[in-house]
Amino acid sequence: MASTSTHLAEEALALPPEQRRQLALLLVASLETNGPSDDELKRLLQSRLNDLRSGQDRGLSFNEVFGGPE
Repeated sequence: MASTSTHLAEEALALPPEQRRQLALLLVASLETNGPSDDELKRLLQSRLNDLRSGQDRGLSFNEVFGGPE
């Protein structure tokens, strides 16, 4: 473990139990998958752009997105 990591661990272990618990939950949550990967997002966005350009998807008007007179 790098000296920075060791220092962080020492500081974390010095926290009161409830703060250590909250920190542990935050760290575990950061390891969980939060959605699609960058490559998956790129493929999805490219596919959507292709659909818009080809006319397969007409998209939304300004008013449909932001509201306003119909």
